[in-house]
Amino acid sequence: RGVGLPSAELEKVFEPFYRCETSRSRDTGGTGLGLAIARNVAQLHHGRVGLRNHPEGGVEATLELPRS
Repeated sequence: RGVGLPSAELEKVFEPFYRCETSRSRDTGGTGLGLAIARNVAQLHHGRVGLRNHPEGGVEATLELPRS
């Protein structure tokens, strides 16, 4: 639950070191690598990671991996 992300940001957050919230510093809010790493690992396994704004608020993340 929450405000979600602006639509233009939903893909940008997968770029290495990209951070939406500029009010936080690296000391208090990470480096902006987590989603880039998650997408890279998913792609290496022939899968995908995506984000969407949930209709009831917040962001929903999906991870799809092929069956073995």
